[in-house]
Amino acid sequence: MSSPGSGADRRQVRREDGGALFAQFVQAISAGNDEQAEALCQQLTAADEASLTELLVASNLDARWWALRALALCGTAQSVVPVVASLDAAQNELRQVAALTLGHLYARAPEAVVPSLPRLVALLADADGAVRQAAMMALSMCNDDAVPLLAETLAGSHQGARTRAAQALRRIGSLPAAIVLYGYLEDANHLVRTHAYEALDEMGLLENILVTL
Repeated sequence: MSSPGSGADRRQVRREDGGALFAQFVQAISAGNDEQAEALCQQLTAADEASLTELLVASNLDARWWALRALALCGTAQSVVPVVASLDAAQNELRQVAALTLGHLYARAPEAVVPSLPRLVALLADADGAVRQAAMMALSMCNDDAVPLLAETLAGSHQGARTRAAQALRRIGSLPAAIVLYGYLEDANHLVRTHAYEALDEMGLLENILVTL
């Protein structure tokens, strides 16, 4: 069997299939069939983006969650604004998945996501631990674009946010991140101190620093 065409022809094939796939996706959500919803989610494309963003204003919590999950996989710059709006959702699980979705969108549309990074940073101090962790993961996906804001958080007083900022910088693992973390090797917060120490060690910089000292 020949493979689907590329370029405009392939996009048209995917668009024609997308309507049926999306309908099946919504049906799986309504039926509470998470396994099928995940399988269909993996097949959706940017052609389904408008339909997915419409689900973000649905009253059904599961539909909103799955829409965010799907946009993490196929969303474009057009999805950033509606996804950012979900960062203010009352439900912890929606804030969590929205944060992670922004991290994934950064890989495809960094310029569109960067202006919203302060919103992600604010979630480092969220009342829910899973949301805080998701924000940390999302920020670490944004690489050096997130470093200045993470540095500001480290310079602040919220210890939970500081700890996750240090963890995000460790995961980024770049020279700009290392420069920030170097200043926290003797921080009073032992978790911040640990992330700084281990990040520099993982990057092979700690030995050089100790020799210099």
